[in-house]
Amino acid sequence: MLRNTLFVKLLLIFTLPAIGILYFSTILVLDKIDTLSQVDNIQNDVKYIFVTEKVIDSIQKERGYTAIYLNTKKYKDKLFKQREITNRVYQEFLVTISKIEKETPNSNYSVKKVQNIFHDFTNIRKNVDENKIDSNKIIKFYTKINNILLSTIYSIKPIKFVTNFNTKFAYIVNLLATKEAAAVERIMTSLYIIDKKISDENYQKLIQTYTIQDINIEEFLLSAEKNEIDAYTNNIKLAYDKRLNHLRENLKEIIYKDKLKLDDWWEFSSSRIDDFGKLYYLVSSEVLKLTKEIESQATKSQILSLSFLFVSFVTLISLLFVLKVIVSNQQQSFNKLKKQQNIYKVLNKINKVILKMPTRKKLYNKLLGTIVNDQNISLGLIYKVKNSQRKVMLIKGENPDNIVFKKEDPSSSIFKKAIISRKNIIKTSNIEKVSDIKEDFFKTKNFSSIAVFPIKKFEKVTALMVLYSKNKNFFDNEIEILFNKMIIDMEYALEKIDYEKTKAKQEEQLTIASYAFESNEPMIITNSEAKIINVNQAFCNVMGYEKGDILGKNPNIFRSDEHSTEFYKQMWNSILKKGTWSGEIYNKKKNGEKIPLKATITAIKEKDGSVKHYLSQYNDISEQKLKQQYLEYQATHDSLTALPNRMLLFDRIEHSINKVSRYKNYGALIFIDLDNFKTINDTLGHETGDVLLKEVSKKLQETVRKEDTLARIGGDEFIVLADFIGSDKASARNNIQILASKIKGSLNDIKIINGYENISTPSIGITLFHDSTFSVKELIKQADTAMYMAKRSGKNRIAFFE
Repeated sequence: MLRNTLFVKLLLIFTLPAIGILYFSTILVLDKIDTLSQVDNIQNDVKYIFVTEKVIDSIQKERGYTAIYLNTKKYKDKLFKQREITNRVYQEFLVTISKIEKETPNSNYSVKKVQNIFHDFTNIRKNVDENKIDSNKIIKFYTKINNILLSTIYSIKPIKFVTNFNTKFAYIVNLLATKEAAAVERIMTSLYIIDKKISDENYQKLIQTYTIQDINIEEFLLSAEKNEIDAYTNNIKLAYDKRLNHLRENLKEIIYKDKLKLDDWWEFSSSRIDDFGKLYYLVSSEVLKLTKEIESQATKSQILSLSFLFVSFVTLISLLFVLKVIVSNQQQSFNKLKKQQNIYKVLNKINKVILKMPTRKKLYNKLLGTIVNDQNISLGLIYKVKNSQRKVMLIKGENPDNIVFKKEDPSSSIFKKAIISRKNIIKTSNIEKVSDIKEDFFKTKNFSSIAVFPIKKFEKVTALMVLYSKNKNFFDNEIEILFNKMIIDMEYALEKIDYEKTKAKQEEQLTIASYAFESNEPMIITNSEAKIINVNQAFCNVMGYEKGDILGKNPNIFRSDEHSTEFYKQMWNSILKKGTWSGEIYNKKKNGEKIPLKATITAIKEKDGSVKHYLSQYNDISEQKLKQQYLEYQATHDSLTALPNRMLLFDRIEHSINKVSRYKNYGALIFIDLDNFKTINDTLGHETGDVLLKEVSKKLQETVRKEDTLARIGGDEFIVLADFIGSDKASARNNIQILASKIKGSLNDIKIINGYENISTPSIGITLFHDSTFSVKELIKQADTAMYMAKRSGKNRIAFFE
């Protein structure tokens, strides 16, 4: 309540003016962003005008050369060269348009009309080459393309905030229109010179081109800057107007009297058109400079407005932060005092009952149940710690049944750190990452902090208490100190419980030992110096000793050479540290025979923890060991032939692969299948089939090397595993071929089985290996495949897997 009321009042007083400034700053930034966007449009417009002018200029030249060529067959080379230029600049035009449209999807320069009419270019040029079109149609076609291109430039909309750019753009259009009219004048006049006549109608068309040029030049001069007007005056007006006006005024007479040559007129008019082009490029360069200046100004304005917006925003945030700190400090002091009072109440409850708890489990249950009742603790867990490994003992709090633990600790596990450092660890971020609870559990929770408290017994961490809170700052320094006091009291209670438990257990063990000592279970008792002070008859019977032979002796007289020094060292470490050891041990009887025993050795301690006696209990497991060995043999060998079975073979192949890989040698599998075995079983009976299998097993064992593995993998199928058969593939193949041939000959020597003629022959498949490229199953499959190849080729054959 305190926090909310004070914060709202301060917010109203100080933040409304800052919000107003922020609003107007935002409006200014949006305006500048719009300005910069329009600058981008200017750049695209300039790019478009540049590339379009190149296309117009190229078409003007091609139009002139084409019309002249049709009437005089002159300029052929220039025409074909100009066609190539036109094709190139048109492709550049399309590429530029494509780039502009990608950068500015909403741009529209109406280029579809241009693309459509350019599709007719091939046919027009073909008709020109075949002389199937007249010059008037050519002029109309090419002029139409240029008019369309100029119209796309006319359609470019002016930019509302840059008047000087709009002005220059307008007289760039005037220059392009002038240049096009001059080009039309050039070709029309050229045709009249060729025809040596001009009709009144055609003369009127020429006058129209004069008028278009005069109007556009006048509009250009009205808006152009001084350097641009000077360039026009010096390079065009003074250079061409006097002669041009004379030619225009006396054109009919000059043409009739043949006073003007085509080449002279073409060179004069082309030079004038080129100078208009130079004037266009002068103005265009000024436009480029102007565009860069506009872009620079717009960028600077945007940066300034963004800076002002940023300063306004930072000011508002800073003000809010200061207000929040003022209110938060007051609220924190209030919350901290209340939090400490609540924890004191919890600790008082625990301290009243902590020494009354008879077992560790009840103590933890009472402890955790009381703690999670506090509103700031949402979940609590107790972990049992043993050999730095932990196991959940108890969970209290929100939805404990929904908790699923991760299979492995995260790399940033705070539990391991707490066990190793024996110090408290508190985390207020990434709770789901450092916790051992799966992250799905945290999706519905708002846990903000986790605290891990090690619980020690005799200075060794035996448990962890883990608490989760939805309050990020709950586990502050004061709360941690309070919990530490509680942990110390609890550790004392745990030590007391363990002492009472150990005492009761030892008393119980001595009582049991006194009754059980004379039972049928072999036992000996030694003093603290490991000297035998008592032994029962059962032990003497098992080990073959008389009591007098072993009393006063050290039990190491029973040691055999079956175990290493490390084995006995670990055994005594367990007895001294844990008070007991249990496991299998091979002892030596009086006659020197080894005997396997199940042994349990327990240290009997005094109240002060010192060892008084050692009690050793034994159980003869000789019969169990024999059964185990028999079962292991049965699991790895074929019952009919006593050969290794598939399981043992797989293991031997794995070892063989490792050996040949290590020593850079070759190994091989020989897959043997008995031809006609099914016929023997069906006609002579399974007993005869079994006799054959035993005889085959015998023959194979006599043939293969001692180090080779011979296995029956089922039915009438046998596999021979041979390694170290050659250091290269050729020698390995040769050696295994020799062995396989011996096997084939040996099995073919079996003529009679059980009184019947043997109709069985071997089909043999071989595969080589020298590394671990193929698995065991793949190698067997390869040998099996080779064996089937041998069968298909006529049986009683040998085949290699290639």
